Amino acid sequence: MSNTVDRTSLERECAEAGFPSGARVPLVVMVIVLALLTGFCAMRLSGQPDGSPVEVVARSHQWFATNLAHSVGASVNEAVADLTTAVKLYSGKGDRSDEQTIAFFAKNCPHARGVAVVDNSGGLRASAGEPVPIESVPLDDISSVPVRVMADRYGGVQAVTADALPGGNRVVVVSSDLTIPPVSVDSLRLPETVLLVTDAGEVVEPHGTETGTGHDDELVRQAADVAAKGETGHLVGKAGTGPPTADAQATVPIVAYAPLTRGRISLGMSLLLVGATPQAEASGAGTGLPVVIALLGVLLLAAVLLLAGLVGPVRRLREDALALASGQPGARMRRQWISETHRIAGAFQPGARQRRLPSAVVAVVLAMMVLLAWSGAVLGTIGRHDVQVPGQAVQVTQRLAATTATGLRRSLQQSLTDLRSFAALVSGTDVAGFQPALQELTSRRERYRSVYVVDPDGRTLAQAGRAPLRAEEPLPPGSGLHQQSVAHRVPLIYATAPMPGSNYVVVGELDVVKLSALVRLPGGVGRLVDAELRTVAATVGYQAYEPLAAEPLRVNVSKTLKGVPDPAVWEVDGRTSVVASAALYGSKDFNDLQWAVVVEQPVSQLPLPGNHIRRTAWLAALVSSVVGLVAFGWFLLVLLLPLRRLAASADRLAAGDTATVIYPQRPDEIGTVARCLELHRQSVERRRS
Repeated sequence: MSNTVDRTSLERECAEAGFPSGARVPLVVMVIVLALLTGFCAMRLSGQPDGSPVEVVARSHQWFATNLAHSVGASVNEAVADLTTAVKLYSGKGDRSDEQTIAFFAKNCPHARGVAVVDNSGGLRASAGEPVPIESVPLDDISSVPVRVMADRYGGVQAVTADALPGGNRVVVVSSDLTIPPVSVDSLRLPETVLLVTDAGEVVEPHGTETGTGHDDELVRQAADVAAKGETGHLVGKAGTGPPTADAQATVPIVAYAPLTRGRISLGMSLLLVGATPQAEASGAGTGLPVVIALLGVLLLAAVLLLAGLVGPVRRLREDALALASGQPGARMRRQWISETHRIAGAFQPGARQRRLPSAVVAVVLAMMVLLAWSGAVLGTIGRHDVQVPGQAVQVTQRLAATTATGLRRSLQQSLTDLRSFAALVSGTDVAGFQPALQELTSRRERYRSVYVVDPDGRTLAQAGRAPLRAEEPLPPGSGLHQQSVAHRVPLIYATAPMPGSNYVVVGELDVVKLSALVRLPGGVGRLVDAELRTVAATVGYQAYEPLAAEPLRVNVSKTLKGVPDPAVWEVDGRTSVVASAALYGSKDFNDLQWAVVVEQPVSQLPLPGNHIRRTAWLAALVSSVVGLVAFGWFLLVLLLPLRRLAASADRLAAGDTATVIYPQRPDEIGTVARCLELHRQSVERRRS
């Protein structure tokens, strides 16, 4: 080549850029990403898997603690609602003496332990029942009903509420019990204890199966400190430090915690559920070593294919082209192994023998297929790894169903009790006086969507809340809970309570949204179904009285309604789930409804080691596939297409077309080769002229 330039000047003229241009850049990036993925797989698949049956139990304890805290908060709300409703009715009774006032509130506050009437300065005027801690509530500001939760003299806990009486010079103060639902004990007979702890760390009331025994005091203190900040969660102690099982099996202590609140207002206390679970045997190391070795082999194979089939030939062609263009002595084109670089090299050396060689596309496609094949193999093996569900996790799900059914049963029973108390409270009041009390009841008790008073023919006389769904027709006799299977967009569930001494009946239609909230579960799906296996409430979207479609759910609920609960692992709608159910028996007021709570807990959402392995496999396969596809696009745009265009220009030059200028369009190796090829074209054109 006679038209030569200094190599240093030529390289400066070509001015190759860095990232993201350059033949080596996509290869280096791909190798780095896959090396990081290999390290990730080595740590996640070959090490100790995350999750264990202990974590499954710990999370369920956290859910139990949260529900218990909500129950205690609901008890406080009940006490406030009792008092405000009674005060609203008292306002229409005219002036009464202190003794008559005490008698009225003692009768109409069903949860009261003690009642006191005081003046605005706190001076006691009359009292009934147990002594009321008047000094615990701020009497100087009764604009809203104040409430305090505190210990009583018997080691229990009570809620103290106060409200102003008409006239503005007297205040009624009521103390009420705070009830905590009983804590069930699992089949291993491990003790569970509920602790109520003040924000200062003082234990107010131990409540449980074996009070105060086997506690990890340090773990309890840590949980109390965290709960005092308004947080909900759980702590797991050291293995082997919990109380042993009946067969002397080692256990792990667990403390779940939740703050006590009334709405968004803190009550200054937290609830701790202290328990234990058998120590799970340490699962062996993950089975990911073959996967890691295979990925390492894939990385090396893909890198060799790309280096030998594309990056190496392009770099070698660049070096030879620079040597020829700069007139280095003895410079020549070395043998090429891919079609595109072989054709370009032939343009530099007219008369060179052309051979049929594979395209560079083959190497890129093979490298990507290797990556995708590894991803598919991982998804088809480890990605389909069967998660072993321990019996402990199945029993925990059954306990979730039973606890949910218990909470729902208590809520339904409380709804009926409230309505009966209200019916007794307004008995003897004329129809015009119903309205204020009904409005107070619906505003304080959110479980009702509508409350109204009807006559014997079912006609509404007074109503508060939303429009009734029930048709105006005679009601079932007596008091109880009823279900009406009519064409409504939501199920119609209502409670009835006759007014003593009259023909009127108080009807409360329950808010199905609130019922659905009661069957909420940690990560699962809860449903309330009736005897005909129709959905009454659910935590997922549903139509009123929609039949259970999944056969495993139908079979499980049918067994439960027959008194034979059978929790098990089933395939439900294409996913493996733990299915359990519990009936809502235990009260003659709604036994005829034959309702049941069915729980569907997807196994994929349980903190089990198998899920850890599957998720890691899916992530690794996804990353590998994305890397392969991105690398293919990168090589295609940065190297393959420009290389093929330059090879076409080289073919024209080799065929004798010296008039077409070859423009270097890229600041990389291919641009450098194009510049050298243009210098060669100019040299050939000069020789011909």
